[in-house]
Order: sequence, then C-alpha cells, then structure tokens
Amino acid sequence: MIKIDAISVRRGNSLVLNEYSAQISEEGMTLLTGPNGVGKTTLINAIARSLPISAGKIEISDRDIAQTSAKELAHLRSVSPQRRAFTLAFSVAEVLGFIDEVERNQHWQSTIESLGLHDIMTAKVTELSEGQQQRVSLALALIQESHFYLLDEPLSAQDSQFQERILSQLKIIATKKGVLVVSHNTDSLHSQFDQELRLN
Repeated sequence: MIKIDAISVRRGNSLVLNEYSAQISEEGMTLLTGPNGVGKTTLINAIARSLPISAGKIEISDRDIAQTSAKELAHLRSVSPQRRAFTLAFSVAEVLGFIDEVERNQHWQSTIESLGLHDIMTAKVTELSEGQQQRVSLALALIQESHFYLLDEPLSAQDSQFQERILSQLKIIATKKGVLVVSHNTDSLHSQFDQELRLN
C-alpha cells in the first residue's frame, strides 16, 4: 500500500499540495484525475521521490521513502513520466536492454508485445513518433520489478487500439501489483479502474 500522510509540496513560491492524504491499494488499478494544474504530476513525482515534500510522509509497502536508499526505492516503485526525453540515438532494443535482465519482471515478453514494440526494436528511439516514444517509455517502467507502477499520462498520445492494449496489459500487472495512472481524459476510463483519486 502507498500511504500519503498530510503531505505538502511546493513548486517555487506556490503551494501545489496542502496537507494531502490518501491511500493506494497494493494491488489493482487506481486512476488519478483532476483539472489541469491541480497537482497530479506533482503528486506522482512526490511519491516517486523525484520531488521533495515540505511536510508530511509517504510510505510505500510500509517503508518511509524519505528513509529509503535509491536502490531499495527502485524496487518499491517504477515510474513512467509524462514526457521522457530521448536525446541519444540508441535503438529501442538498446534502450530496453539498459534494464538488467534480473530486474525485468515476469511480464517482460507480454509487455513488449502488447505495446507493439517488436517491429520497431531496431529503430532509433530519437526517430520514433511521439506515440511510439511514449510506449518505449512505458515499457521501461513496466519491465522493471517493483511493488507499484506510477504512470503519468501513459495513454495521451495513443490511438484507441493501443489504449485498449495498454489497459489490458496494466490489468494483468494489477492482479499482483499496484498501478497508479494519471489521465486527463477520463470519460471512458472509469470502468477500467478499481479506485479513483481526484484532486480538486
């Protein structure tokens, strides 16, 4: 379980989250929603510990992330950011190969297949479309062995076919792991999730 206990997060002089609390189940799919600018990405980054909190505490699987080493934290959560900058012209296979084989979870093969990456494994990641780059970024997160998967807008650049394929793969993973998905387009997504957190 992820326990968020009265956290406050600032960006510059702005208080984005103020004493926010929530719990996210250790298994299942959780949808994080809310208007633009309300702090969804900020919350994801706080849980990932890529953004510091100014008050409160976050625990993942009963571990205080502020007291957890970077190596241990990598096993607690895996993150797919809203935008991942691919600046070096590695092939998709090389990019995915950066994840050590012992770190890849049991859904490695099905993840590659469901995200439609087999046919572009030799392509340079810098030459891919936005949607293809997004799927490579998502694969980097999903093939790692973690307790929770924090996915910021993983569906935004995908057509309806790949949205369905991605959601199907996430449901498989969520039978044993926790999956938190940020999305701005939630009209057709609510029924796909076990829980919804809404920021206002």
